[in-house]
Amino acid sequence: MLRVLLEDDDYCDVPADLMTFDDGAVVFWRDGEEAGRHRQSRIRSLELMDSRSMTRKIKAARRNHPKAFRPWTPEDEQLLTDMFRNGAGKDELIGALGRQEGGIATRLRGLGLLLDDQKLL
Repeated sequence: MLRVLLEDDDYCDVPADLMTFDDGAVVFWRDGEEAGRHRQSRIRSLELMDSRSMTRKIKAARRNHPKAFRPWTPEDEQLLTDMFRNGAGKDELIGALGRQEGGIATRLRGLGLLLDDQKLL
């Protein structure tokens, strides 16, 4: 598990076992599937997380967000895209997708729907 520390004191924890670079973005992979991506210019640093504490953190997050830290399916991405384009707010997206705010914002940025300096409203 990697903690990706971003500008503006934002961060996101990514379950990754590999990092690659793609056109100005750092792409995180787990078991051969993309687990997340961030613009390289937004990343301040990376921290390797202790797997035992991350297991506890993931279990705690999934109590309220059942899909937290899980890979995004094409269906999840389509629902996110449709809801976001139709003006759904942060709380509505969190409820419908079962994910944390940071995971939703990261995926929106990866899909090119949210700019690097924009916050999820």
